[in-house]
Amino acid sequence: MADAASAPRTLGALADLVGAAIELPAGHALDAARARVVEGLETVDRAGPAQLTFVGGAKYARLLESSKALAAVVSADVALEDAAAARPILRVKSADHAMIAILELFAEPEQLPALGVDPTARIHPTATIGEGARIGAHVSVAAGARIGARVALFDGVRIYRDASIGDDSVLHSNVVVRERCTVGRRAILASGVAIGTDGFGYRPAADGRGIAKVPHLGTVVLEDDVEIGANSCVDRGKFGATRIGAGTKIDNLCQIGHNVEIGRCVVISGLSGVAGSSRIGDGTRIGGGTGIADHLVIGRGVSLAARSAVMSDIPDGATWGGMPAQDFRAALREMALVRKLPEWHRQLRHLLDLPKAP
Repeated sequence: MADAASAPRTLGALADLVGAAIELPAGHALDAARARVVEGLETVDRAGPAQLTFVGGAKYARLLESSKALAAVVSADVALEDAAAARPILRVKSADHAMIAILELFAEPEQLPALGVDPTARIHPTATIGEGARIGAHVSVAAGARIGARVALFDGVRIYRDASIGDDSVLHSNVVVRERCTVGRRAILASGVAIGTDGFGYRPAADGRGIAKVPHLGTVVLEDDVEIGANSCVDRGKFGATRIGAGTKIDNLCQIGHNVEIGRCVVISGLSGVAGSSRIGDGTRIGGGTGIADHLVIGRGVSLAARSAVMSDIPDGATWGGMPAQDFRAALREMALVRKLPEWHRQLRHLLDLPKAP
């Protein structure tokens, strides 16, 4: 991909970047359309006359009719009315995928810490720092820790003893990686992430006078290409490792309990929690605010609606939702019936109030 600072941002260049075919209203010249400069990107309803927008579905196609956007990137399967097509249209297989490439072109380069170790950082003599690493201000790297090549540690990061950070990973400000935990290659941990805190394990004290804390001796393993959002926590295992599979993406403010095993390329939206020792299969998608009870098995390719309360195992490929969660079609039927309860209650009261036959 061309460098963002020097690449041309004309419609023609962007069409070439994403392999788009340009559709023009009658009377528009292709060369002139390709030469139009795109000054920015915006949503359909907010785009101005020098901005490019994106349409991936019928809802946004309708909004495009009144949009002021210079042009639109539109998925191949989206039909447009004449009013919506009254501007250059960049036709692509998937507007979402094209949007990623164009956003990358327009994005400002991330400002990483300076190459080397900041003078205020504290690096233990037994720690290993890889070639090309960037260690920011007030970073702490404890004894035996291993920092891979080209790793970036932003200000205030804390790496405990014997922890390992894989090559090309980026840890933003105030991330904490506790002792003996492993972060794979190309991981991105947003500000405030805590890896390897103690699991939430307690039992009534033997003398009946309090609560006894259960020690957690295990670790956390994040495989390659894992991303975790701000202020999310991953607890260490009681005995073995809490493990998050390669390519998995976890949103902000999520809680992953001790000894949880999450597969590859799982997506977990914000405010979700997974209780201890549950297992989640590859490719599962979890909506925001979902809670998963302990010791459950969630299959591969499962979809969970937002605010689901999962209290039982889920088979591969299922779509569940509700509280407690169940097959989503059954959950929708129940919600539809619940909405009828006030009317049924009114009718029942009416029947009960009828005078009884002599």
